[in-house]
Amino acid sequence: MPGSNINELLSLWAATLLKHNDTPPFQNRDDLYHMIDSTLLGDVKWESFTRPRTVIRNILGNPDFDGEIDYAPLREYFDGERRLKNFMGGDWAWRQADEIAKDPAAAGATFVPIILGSDKTTVSVATGQNEYYPLYTSIGNVHNNVRHVHRNAVALIGFLAIPKPTVNMLMMPVSESSVGSCSIHHYHESYNPSSQG
Repeated sequence: MPGSNINELLSLWAATLLKHNDTPPFQNRDDLYHMIDSTLLGDVKWESFTRPRTVIRNILGNPDFDGEIDYAPLREYFDGERRLKNFMGGDWAWRQADEIAKDPAAAGATFVPIILGSDKTTVSVATGQNEYYPLYTSIGNVHNNVRHVHRNAVALIGFLAIPKPTVNMLMMPVSESSVGSCSIHHYHESYNPSSQG
């Protein structure tokens, strides 16, 4: 929603509260944005686009995951059969670790696979039925039982706003998935060690 619309909604809200000698919780869009940006998720500031690398560091350093996080690929067997229970027990994790091990400068490094997920959520209050896609992250090192009950192993890092198509948009060669892909690319770049975060 454009900031001017937010200001208009807040003005209308303020008008309805005058008879109660009250005011809305936010004076204008900047006040609202400041509140959002200063909101903490765990011990990480939201900052509109949460810094994914900081979130990942917090997951890796969480003492609650002691004994439920793998710092290297492993193979588990049960009654002589290989058991594929956690992400780091898969062949792909082994192949990635083997590639990392080829680099002498990476001696002692830990492979941390980043998992991103999203699911459509429709928000109707004051948005005109806009669809948002919350973007979550986790790491493959955390055991599945921890991730499935969350326990701070899955973190919200942003929202992918996908605009409802208009007639003009339908004429453009940009699909809904490519808009989302551009947004996800932004997050992917923020994981790059050379980027700030």
